[in-house]
Amino acid sequence: MRHLLATAVLVAASVSASAGDITLYTRVQLGGPAITLHEAAPDLDLQGFNDKTSSVVVHKGVWEVCAEKHYKGKCMVLKEGEYRELKGFDDMISSVREVEPKKVK
Repeated sequence: MRHLLATAVLVAASVSASAGDITLYTRVQLGGPAITLHEAAPDLDLQGFNDKTSSVVVHKGVWEVCAEKHYKGKCMVLKEGEYRELKGFDDMISSVREVEPKKVK
């Protein structure tokens, strides 16, 4: 039992250590009301943030943002950094999730 508990704690620690963070802003230049997510959001309507994002900061990780709920439609992958404008994606994001970074060959 003690070994099982130690394993569960170790697994939980490794999952939370790899979790990323993304902040979505309602205005360009990182302005307006914002929401920070630490896990996938297949339907931003539930957070009251559907089709409202105009700029993004990826604090940690690599995130996929999609124009439709449940990661469908037009999608874009964002690496760590500031995205002060989302040309072609302004007020379109309906779902976000952290993804594994692709290895560049």
